[in-house]
Amino acid sequence: MQHQREADARWRPAFEGVDLAPLNMQDGRGSFLLRFKAGAVCPLHNHPGGEEIYVVSGRGRLNELAIAAGDFIHTPPGESHALHAETDVLIHVITPEPVVF
Repeated sequence: MQHQREADARWRPAFEGVDLAPLNMQDGRGSFLLRFKAGAVCPLHNHPGGEEIYVVSGRGRLNELAIAAGDFIHTPPGESHALHAETDVLIHVITPEPVVF
């Protein structure tokens, strides 16, 4: 069993205004948190194997889709998307292929 508290997460910069904390990652793939400051943007990108996103807190837009705390989004393999944070946002991401920041 693996247990980790958000307060103990090892945050590192991913993009301007966006930090990443690995939860369960091997070879750059797996489960991680992304923390956005209000106004931050994760640029347009895609995941060949798709991606699962759970919005823990905050509000923003994934492309034109309004997202908020409690939302779950599955992006299909190869679908391009960008996240724009309207408020501070915390998301949990699971992806089957390596992520490079």
